[in-house]
Amino acid sequence: MEALSDWQLLFCALVVTLAFAVRGGTGFGGGAIAVPLLALVFPLQVTVPVVTVLNMLSSIGHGIADWRHIVWRAIWHIMPGSLIGVLIGLYMMGLFDPQPLGRALGVFVVLYALYVLLLAGREVHVPRRWLPVVAVLTSTSAGLIGALFGGAAGPMYVIYLNGLRLGRDAFRVTITSIMLFQGVTRLVGYAVLGLYDRNVLVLLAAALPMMLIGSWLGARLVRRFNPEWFNRAVGAVLLASGGALLIK
Repeated sequence: MEALSDWQLLFCALVVTLAFAVRGGTGFGGGAIAVPLLALVFPLQVTVPVVTVLNMLSSIGHGIADWRHIVWRAIWHIMPGSLIGVLIGLYMMGLFDPQPLGRALGVFVVLYALYVLLLAGREVHVPRRWLPVVAVLTSTSAGLIGALFGGAAGPMYVIYLNGLRLGRDAFRVTITSIMLFQGVTRLVGYAVLGLYDRNVLVLLAAALPMMLIGSWLGARLVRRFNPEWFNRAVGAVLLASGGALLIK
């Protein structure tokens, strides 16, 4: 892997800080921002394992602070589907070369950004009688997306959790715990694929302080923002990063 310029290092530091400020304030979304932006500098097989570990460490911090609010029944309902999705995603990651996988990420991020922009500030309400089916579909999709692209799995879980009508604290710590459990599965899979080499570990060590700063900022600042305008700003960033990946 080639040495980075000072501007590239600054860009990566700002990306990690921004991504985990979002995650610190909402409980999800860090990977959706960090992966496509960092993929402009690094191969996807480097970016995804690094962001996975950072997400896990961030989740541990939030989970310890608010563990009493975790809704365990929601976690038990969606973990089997998540595991199946992760295994499928890991298989596909080992199957494809970095360049087409990066292009596929670009297409996915553009579509996801359009979703965020069109539905910013809105909630998808699921009738309770449909929740078992929704749990299977969303958790499997989230596991696949998370393992393959390293982010954007959170909104899939949100569809199911919104149907449970959880309070704010319970929602935030429950989805954070779900992402932690999914991250452990992915980390083991990436290690089996041999993705945690020396370069990845060095990048991970360099990104850790930025993750801590971003999480601290998110817990104190992001929650105060207008949710609708905040989501639109995130969508615009994602749209630009996805487009850049397509022409990279």
